[in-house]
Amino acid sequence: MRTLTGWRKARRQLEAWRKKLTSLHVSLKRPRAVDATAVDLASGEALEPAGAPRAKFRAKLIFFTDADLTLRRPSGAILVIDTYELDFLSDGKTRVVL
Repeated sequence: MRTLTGWRKARRQLEAWRKKLTSLHVSLKRPRAVDATAVDLASGEALEPAGAPRAKFRAKLIFFTDADLTLRRPSGAILVIDTYELDFLSDGKTRVVL
């Protein structure tokens, strides 16, 4: 598996994944809730439990900058992940570590 480290080296690969809407393996340094939850608009509190936090999941890259990535989960939930939270992204052939 080829590994790309750093923002400048990975930029071309991230752009290719974004254009092709490739399904990626995403690994986070710390687990977090990654699925959509219902929210009470008046209080801003979650109505249902967010589910178990996950450290690894699948998503498609839809936008990226040097500071964060915007990902779409198969459930339709959109996540914005800061690069410092990210452990790696992989399509099975290439791994990107930012």
